[in-house]
Amino acid sequence: MTERMRVGLLLAISLLVYANTLTNGFALDDSMYILNNPRVTHFTVKGLFDAGQSNGSPRYFRPLTFATFAGNWAVGDAHAFGYHLINLLLHAGVTLLLYLLLRKILESFASGTIIAWTTALLFAVHPIHTEAVASIVGRSELLAAGLLLAAWLFHLDDHPVPALLCFALALLSKESAIAFVPLVFVGDYVRGQFKPVSRYASIIGVAALYVGVLWRVQGGQLGVARVSFLDNPLAKVPANIRILNALRIAGKYVALQIYPATLSSDYSYNAIRLYASWRPALLALAATMLILALWIGTLWMKRKEWFLAGAIYLAGFAVTANLLLPTGTIMGERLAYLPSAGFCLAVALLWARLERTQQKLAWAVLAAVVIALGVRTMVRNRDWRDNFALFSADVRAVPGSAKMHFGLGEEYLNRGELQEARAQMQTGFSIFPDDPDAVETSGLIEGRLGNDQEARRLLQQALAMARQTHPHRDFMVTNLTAELIKIGEKDEALQLLDHEIAKSPINSSLRSNRAVVHYLRGETDAARADAQTALQMDPANQQAAGLLNQLSTPGLAIPQTAPAK
Repeated sequence: MTERMRVGLLLAISLLVYANTLTNGFALDDSMYILNNPRVTHFTVKGLFDAGQSNGSPRYFRPLTFATFAGNWAVGDAHAFGYHLINLLLHAGVTLLLYLLLRKILESFASGTIIAWTTALLFAVHPIHTEAVASIVGRSELLAAGLLLAAWLFHLDDHPVPALLCFALALLSKESAIAFVPLVFVGDYVRGQFKPVSRYASIIGVAALYVGVLWRVQGGQLGVARVSFLDNPLAKVPANIRILNALRIAGKYVALQIYPATLSSDYSYNAIRLYASWRPALLALAATMLILALWIGTLWMKRKEWFLAGAIYLAGFAVTANLLLPTGTIMGERLAYLPSAGFCLAVALLWARLERTQQKLAWAVLAAVVIALGVRTMVRNRDWRDNFALFSADVRAVPGSAKMHFGLGEEYLNRGELQEARAQMQTGFSIFPDDPDAVETSGLIEGRLGNDQEARRLLQQALAMARQTHPHRDFMVTNLTAELIKIGEKDEALQLLDHEIAKSPINSSLRSNRAVVHYLRGETDAARADAQTALQMDPANQQAAGLLNQLSTPGLAIPQTAPAK
């Protein structure tokens, strides 16, 4: 097989298995990170480097990732095709870069090129990557991995400036790209060709500068400021218990790498059983110590290629595995994107042994594995076509996840299937009763069913449960305001909005909601003043613009409160 054929096959296969994502829409976190993210929809350079959560922006410092989303928005607005196309091309690019990198590192090894190609082929089709590729917001994983691999290649080829630039861009895509620091040493060790000390010093310097900037923009911290117990219950337990449970979860990642039959976009409470003592985690601890011993043993046995595979896997997970610091999630398949390159390399090394003795059998096995993985990937891609399909599939995959039941309940609400929505919410509450967003959704369901007093109670409860910094608090106020107006409690609605605006005086949505209430009370001057203020805060506030049109053109339909999330 020629080099051109190898490259062509890698690109063709990686594009083929994810081609059916191009017809998918937005799903899961795409709404928060793209559709409702001012850093994307109202792009400014300053906004990209803001790690706060003003106006609903997510609390992440990933300016390059958000810049690419903003580019998609500028070209195609809220049409999902362009976003998925970029992700598809990025995955193909990462696959090619992985091949080129491993070919370079393993060039002195027997069958090094074919091992590198086999690794990239397995990487191209592995179903554990569907969340990183089929989910638009998985782009942070694609960018970070691709730029890290590019930086590594430039380093190996003695192009230090492009290497540092790609490393910096990788860090600005996602913080997990810090894994480049140990990996660059490992790669040079495997090749037996170390670089001048100044090269390593400059890489460490870029990493240190990034950590300092991250610390500053995140307000004096490196981890996530507040981690919901629902999203990651490990964040609330002592470090020793967190680490032991994290080691058990590491075993789940390995199991999904080996047999990716059951996949999920969510593993939050109570999808994974956790333990408060060391005894249930003893097996995971022993397995971890054994694997680490074998990995370190590859140094003594001078099996550098195996040391490289383990290093990629372990370094890729180091930041996201809840070992060093608690992260925003207990487990996520997208987090396995870069680490799985190490797993695929290990499989390719085993396959190469078979290929040397049973060539025909080896290639037949490889073809069968690639076809099986590719088909599983294409099937899983369709689950990501919209939230209803995704949550329906994942409720079956992880029936213990409260978030998946809550999400499916909200989707049933959006479809007008209210009894099914109520049933899903009740199942979710039986697992986790204290989620304010879910309580709010239940209030909306009861309101649609005509149970207005119960709806009012639930919406008030949701607002009382939410922190002032809750990203959806203004939606909660909006929904409660709408319910109060529906049952004729305009005075109470106005008091609620006065109270919230006093605490958040620059919230455009609250101002425009109060303008509507003033309008309904016949207080046109106050309505006009609030609407004008809301538009000054956010020129895209259509509710405020609509009310001003109503005030200047009598006879138009009365604007309602802003829509719920």
